[in-house]
Amino acid sequence: MNERLAIGVLAIIYLVGFLGIGLELYPALVWLTPLNLLISIGTALAFEKLDIKPVLVFCLLVFGIGYGIEVAGIQTGKIFGVYQYGDILGPKLWDTSLMIGVNWVLVTYCTGYSVNALAPRMHGSLKVAIGASMLLILDYIIEPVAIKWGMWTWATEEVPLQNYLAWWIIGLVMMGLFFYTFEQKTNKVAVSVLMLQLIFFGLLNL
Repeated sequence: MNERLAIGVLAIIYLVGFLGIGLELYPALVWLTPLNLLISIGTALAFEKLDIKPVLVFCLLVFGIGYGIEVAGIQTGKIFGVYQYGDILGPKLWDTSLMIGVNWVLVTYCTGYSVNALAPRMHGSLKVAIGASMLLILDYIIEPVAIKWGMWTWATEEVPLQNYLAWWIIGLVMMGLFFYTFEQKTNKVAVSVLMLQLIFFGLLNL
C-alpha cells in the first residue's frame, strides 16, 4: 500500500466515524474508538523509515510514561484533576484505560512529524515547545467530545485548568523523546493522521 492509498483509507474511516457519531446515524460506532486508534497508529508506523529498534524504544517509553502518569492522575487526582474513565476506551488496569497509553504514542508521534513538516530546520528546543503546544490544542479540542460520549468524566463541571497545564508539561517530555529519536525525518501518513484528528474532533465540536 502506498502513502496516498493509506491516507485515503484513513480519511474514509474518519469520515464514516463522523457520519456515524457526529451526525448520529450510527452512534454505536463510538465503541470502535480503540480500533480506530490502533489502525491510525499502526498505519502511520507502517510508513516509518527509521530502524525498528529506536522506534520500538520510543513507543514503549511514551506508552509507559503516558500510561503511568494517567494512572497516578486517576489514583491521586493531583496531576490533571479529579476524573475517571468510562468504558468506551476498552479494558482498564488500575482504573485507567490501557488505550490511553496508545493514544499518547499516537498523538506524540503524529504531532512530532507534523512539526518536522512545518519547520524542518527549526531549533530542537523550539520544536519541542511548539509540539507540546500542539498537543495542548489537540487535547482542548478532544475534551468536549470525549466527555459527551463518556470516554472520561470530570468531578467538576468545567475541565480543570491544571489538566491543560499538565498536558503541556508532559507534552514537553514526550516531544523531547520524539525529536531525540526521529530528528528531521518525515512521515506524510503520520502528519495526515493528525490533520484527520483535528478535522474530526473539530467538526464534532460544532
